[in-house]
Amino acid sequence: MNGNGNRVSGDTLRRRILSLPTLLALVVGGGLLAFVLWRVLDFNWSELWANIRGVNLALYLAAGVLYYISFWFRGLRWRLIAITANTDGQDGKTIPGSTKMGGIILMGWFANSVAFLRLGDALRGWTLHRESTSSFSASLGTVLAERVQDMIAVLLLVFVAAVLVTVSGDAKIPGVVLAAAVVLVVVLVAALIAMRIFGMRASRFLPQRIQKAYMQFQDGTLGSFKSSQIPLQVILGVIGWILEIARFYFVSQSLGLEISFGIVMFAALANAMLTTIPTPGGFGFVEGGLTGLLVLLGVGHTNAFTLTVVDRSISWLSVVLTGGLLFAVWQSIGNRNRKIPVVDTSAPAGGSESESG
Repeated sequence: MNGNGNRVSGDTLRRRILSLPTLLALVVGGGLLAFVLWRVLDFNWSELWANIRGVNLALYLAAGVLYYISFWFRGLRWRLIAITANTDGQDGKTIPGSTKMGGIILMGWFANSVAFLRLGDALRGWTLHRESTSSFSASLGTVLAERVQDMIAVLLLVFVAAVLVTVSGDAKIPGVVLAAAVVLVVVLVAALIAMRIFGMRASRFLPQRIQKAYMQFQDGTLGSFKSSQIPLQVILGVIGWILEIARFYFVSQSLGLEISFGIVMFAALANAMLTTIPTPGGFGFVEGGLTGLLVLLGVGHTNAFTLTVVDRSISWLSVVLTGGLLFAVWQSIGNRNRKIPVVDTSAPAGGSESESG
């Protein structure tokens, strides 16, 4: 790849943010949210603002801290996935540390929050490629492998939450959410099986350049699933989701809402599935879907929308701010490093200088 990789990534993100599909997605999401607010929900605006003004800041900040701690665990898991797949060809020696990998994930989530069609996933693969000797295709394969593990972990936790809610008798679980979780996992697992069985043969029909990239992508994806490493990776993924559930719980507590833990757990996981919709941050779909789900689970209309809004201030707006700042700093440092002149000390005095990269 060329030495302008980081700059190209920044330009690509800016173009995608301002693209017509992104703007249309925001309009559609906004329209859906407006429909839910004015035609489906029956809530009081003054009560909504009163709830927001009454937020317990200590609990709200605790929710934010727990949420950002989850990025470290996700970074550790992604690092183990990349090492397991040996994407760098050096047994993981050039793979960044857990904190840096967590930062890359945060930047990817920022891109997904402001751009169309989950550009952040490609950004993550590209950044890992730039920060190690891994190919872009293999790095992207590890992102897919991580997504598959995420959906499996979410499915397991969704069923645990459904059992808790059912046993406690707090509410009736909407079957469509359970069905959606099962369908997502089945589709992803089926795609992996198809890749394993037919990938090699199908790649022969591709142009040579694309064939090489596809094989690297397949190796990065399937190489991540080595039986001896899967348990630890799944455990780290579950910890990440538990921290997200804890975020949602502390947000509900900061609003003084009396909601059972089973409902909080189920709603937080349903929220995660809604964010997979390939629109900027799932705008409109997440707010409308999560609010509607909370209402179905017995939460009052105003309280349901308040909880959704306050939680999204952490899981979406704060990601746009912190992830965007990190992305800008990362781009700036990368561009500056490539402009630093490197003196050729073997040349005689007065010899020429060359630029690194």
